Amino acid sequence: MKSIPKTQKMNNSEFNRRDTIIKNKIIFNMKNSQTFTFLFLGLMLIFGYSCKKDDSSPGGEIKAGILLPITGDGSSQGECGDGAIRIAKLEIEQYLADLYSGFSISIVVEDTQTDTAVAIQQYNKLKNMGIRLIVGPYTSAELKALKPLADRDGILLVSPASVATSLSVAGDNVFRMVPDTYSQAEALVALLSDDTIKTLVPVVRDDIWGNELLTAISGKFTATGGQVHEPIKYSPSNESFESVVQELVTNVDEALTSHPASEIGVYLVSYDEGTEILSLAKDENSLNQVPCYGSSGYATENSLVLDLYTAVFAMNRSLSCPMFGFDPGAKPKWEPLKNELQASLGRIPDIYAFAAYDALWLATMTFLKTGVDADIETLKASFMAEAENFYGVSGWTALNTAGDRAWATYDFWGIRWQLNAPVWSLVANYNNGSGILTRY
Repeated sequence: MKSIPKTQKMNNSEFNRRDTIIKNKIIFNMKNSQTFTFLFLGLMLIFGYSCKKDDSSPGGEIKAGILLPITGDGSSQGECGDGAIRIAKLEIEQYLADLYSGFSISIVVEDTQTDTAVAIQQYNKLKNMGIRLIVGPYTSAELKALKPLADRDGILLVSPASVATSLSVAGDNVFRMVPDTYSQAEALVALLSDDTIKTLVPVVRDDIWGNELLTAISGKFTATGGQVHEPIKYSPSNESFESVVQELVTNVDEALTSHPASEIGVYLVSYDEGTEILSLAKDENSLNQVPCYGSSGYATENSLVLDLYTAVFAMNRSLSCPMFGFDPGAKPKWEPLKNELQASLGRIPDIYAFAAYDALWLATMTFLKTGVDADIETLKASFMAEAENFYGVSGWTALNTAGDRAWATYDFWGIRWQLNAPVWSLVANYNNGSGILTRY
């Protein structure tokens, strides 16, 4: 993994705040001294020159659309993202007031309901309002539906959570604040190998995200000598999962005829419907014998810890779900935001909330450089340049040539018992750059 010393790069927010602090100190120390009058004036001229771009900027209103799954299957992530976005907006307002008085920011938040048809409606609503940069949507299915519209309309989409590899296209109008599915697949296969899993029995949400994640996992797992059972796929519109769980029992029973239970892993690729699937699974004898693995769409899902008996089942089955991870070096940045969100949500926020927070800051820095009326190609080039040098709450945000997050570390989340209640806790970490898996 590319190593970038913290001392070599500083985002614009940090640089300007540092200049402000230094300037104030100089003013304080020299306020009553005529001896240093000329030095003081010289330094003020230097600071004035360094801020010249702020004064000469045309200013204007920075408008950002926000597409979140506040309801529907992805509501747990959408709720976290909504909280982070609103905190970011308040901080950006203060930042602009302090350093860019000619600019203001407004956001319009719309609920996609984790539904592609609704996402299209909400996208068109934002487009008709003249909004040219949208943070969202979250899911790959929604992003797939909106991508051709954004490419046609000259609108920039910045997704905090989409990972489908087929959406990694250089030169389009889509940027993503997380890596694609192959990075997640690499992390999960490292955990499966460490657990000596030989056979994987998948249950998969039948959409672009679920299918591409399964393809990535299957390819990497079979390359290590593992076997992948014929997957059970279910429609995102499913309202009942009894037949899905019965198929899962049949597949696990079949795997048990040739492998011990410790070498068989159930792989659940779901959003919040995973809780209903696990709830039904807990009553099946064979499913109480094998370990269980989840995906990024289910990690830290709040509905699981609210269902006591299902959470205990998940804990006993060592459920582990990989999610794009927190950068340990950025802890001074993300910890205050994490604490604020946790206090308001009553639970640990997921990493996508931090990606959304950074996305709005990057959008702001982009418009400050280009002005609010820049064409789409200028916006894209500026966004890429800002992301290359931005060290946010999610760490370094540099993007690859396809516009996806370039560097990755993955946290594995599982259920543990704390203070007489089940909670999501970090159980492992995988660094894609070093290839090191760490257990907690």
